[in-house]
Amino acid sequence: MKRDYCLKTIAYTLSVCYCLLVCSNCIGQQNLVPNYSFEQYANCPVLYNAPPPSPWYNPTNYDLGCYYNACSSSPETGVPYNIGGGGVMGGYQYARTGNAYIGLYFFFDGNDMREYVQVQLKKILKPSRRYYAECFVSLTNLAHYGCNNIGMLFTNTAVYVDTINYTDGVLPANPQVLNKGNPVITDTLNWVKVSGIFKAQGGEQYLTLGNFKHDSQTTHIQVQPTGYFGASYYVDDVSVYGLDSFNLKADAGRDTTITIGDSAFIGTYTNGIDSIKWQILNSNGTIDSTRPGFWVHPTTNTCYVVTQTVNGYTSSDTVCVTVQPLPLKFLKYELRSTSETRNGINEQQVTSNWFTANEINVSHFYVQRSSNGRDFNIIGEVNAKGASYNEYSYVDKSPLVEGLGVVYYRIMSIDRDGKVSYSEVRIIEVRGTNYEVRLFPNPAIDVVNIECKEGIKEVKIIDCLGREMLRQAQHDGNVHHLSLNIHHYPKGLYVVQVITNKGDVRNEKLIVQ
Repeated sequence: MKRDYCLKTIAYTLSVCYCLLVCSNCIGQQNLVPNYSFEQYANCPVLYNAPPPSPWYNPTNYDLGCYYNACSSSPETGVPYNIGGGGVMGGYQYARTGNAYIGLYFFFDGNDMREYVQVQLKKILKPSRRYYAECFVSLTNLAHYGCNNIGMLFTNTAVYVDTINYTDGVLPANPQVLNKGNPVITDTLNWVKVSGIFKAQGGEQYLTLGNFKHDSQTTHIQVQPTGYFGASYYVDDVSVYGLDSFNLKADAGRDTTITIGDSAFIGTYTNGIDSIKWQILNSNGTIDSTRPGFWVHPTTNTCYVVTQTVNGYTSSDTVCVTVQPLPLKFLKYELRSTSETRNGINEQQVTSNWFTANEINVSHFYVQRSSNGRDFNIIGEVNAKGASYNEYSYVDKSPLVEGLGVVYYRIMSIDRDGKVSYSEVRIIEVRGTNYEVRLFPNPAIDVVNIECKEGIKEVKIIDCLGREMLRQAQHDGNVHHLSLNIHHYPKGLYVVQVITNKGDVRNEKLIVQ
């Protein structure tokens, strides 16, 4: 027991140190929120709706929310796997720092259900002093909706259901902290910061997290067609700092890479910044002076600089967005079997036709061929045209070197930086001049033709499971050619069995596309 306690103490100490390292603004400053990352606990959570760890508590008579911790042996309340809201297993999220977080419903479709969590601050807020507050949320991957109105409320007295007009599950109030623009948060992968700057009236000593607006005042967006009919979020790392002893540094966001045509979010949603200016690096022009963060869609690699002033402290930060060209897209790739008379001999050849888009960075193409679909050899090279839309053709005049039967082809694309990509693999039936039975086209889509030098007595088509799809007898012994309609056949590999007029049985492979 003593050993377990020591291990838990060490884990919590490490998590606190980690937070101090990743949050440079917090070094040397006092976070006024006790147990801000929910790491301190008396007992590991076991059942769903486990209450938050002390000194946090639920101020309403609704559900208690849920406490999740990696120490839990229950699949309902573990980290990263847990119940994730709605009473159904399938939630997944790592803690932002440490091993724990809580879960709250900020919106429930149709009945104003809300969940709240409250804590008494370490110090009473001083009148006319400015404070910075933040918490991090992540939408559970089982939620049907995402919503806005995720707020932080500061009050002089504890907010209980018996001290206010508590109706329909909503604690009606105007939280001091909401994100700039109050956007809907739908990110299930990352932790999203909710933050803002506010001036205290004086005497505030309780912090409540939740949605303090009714459904009619809450914007919600459906994020998936199924799931629990609400907006449930994980919550972690809650902080409050006094700006009289804390310099809030500019945050331009993390460097990111996008594909040309996509957008990237730069900056933050922090509300209440005194002044702000965005510029492109090494440029004198201002691109925005009102928003701490916004979406950009550069077409080339671009770095952005934000300069802000908060409570007399000015700072700057830079973020760079790397723009990659659109990946090559093979719009279509097809094979066509033709013949050519050379030296008096009619020889088969295969033509590859492919169509591409987004060839911005492509150097050239290799045409590859294989007899088994695994080991491909380069048989030809075609230079890329570099336009937004291109058509190519390459004729393989010696497909028989891979042997008779099915031959596989694909196109290999080589970028200027050495990156490789491939088209889909296409297959075709290749036959020599001295054939007994020939199928064409092969692969086929709607119709397949059968030629037999000895004459056709009977034809069967059998699928890969051995089922007979067609049996057709010929009463005229002079039939050497048949055309069969196969448009209703599922795609796949079939065997065409031909019984000749001599009684010989010939089995040929047919690919239906």
